[in-house]
Amino acid sequence: MNNPVEKIRASLLPVPITGDDDAVKREGQRRAAVLMPLVKRESWQVILTQRPETMPSHPGQISFPGGKIEPGETAEAAAYRETHEEIGLTKNQIELIGRLPSFNAVTEYRVTPYVGIIDPGSTLKPDPREVADVFEIPLSFLMDPDNHVPRDVFFDGREHRLYDMPYDEPSGVHRNLWGMTAMMIYRVYQRSFSHEA
Repeated sequence: MNNPVEKIRASLLPVPITGDDDAVKREGQRRAAVLMPLVKRESWQVILTQRPETMPSHPGQISFPGGKIEPGETAEAAAYRETHEEIGLTKNQIELIGRLPSFNAVTEYRVTPYVGIIDPGSTLKPDPREVADVFEIPLSFLMDPDNHVPRDVFFDGREHRLYDMPYDEPSGVHRNLWGMTAMMIYRVYQRSFSHEA
């Protein structure tokens, strides 16, 4: 994969939201923001978190740092704040390179996903109340369509095709990316690399 992060950067929307892309679209909906963090080791990696089994919502699920946008807060500011609260990264350790279009989650949230490059010298400090584990998966694995396992689900009155991304770490730990996190990764793949498949 030739300079994958530059291809991703070129495919994303600008960081600032100038219209109402992140505005709520239905009654009772709340705004949220997440960050897909990329870090350069020997190769590019994606940083992910696993939620504690004790969490009231989505226990044990693999996710990106993120959460609800507070009143008066921009989506961009919320992505920075939530990333700091969950894994200890500060704004000056993150270079936002763009965002995906906001979307309606199956839950009550209107989600704006950002993509950012993390300073490789940063130390991650997960908050144990929100994060049971922090780990990395190679970007090349996640952007390879051979690793996207299709799954059809029925909701909102129609069929939807989702993609799971099961991954076995070299240490033997099995991770299964699914749901909203896998969907955001798949959307980055679609925008940046699907024409190469």
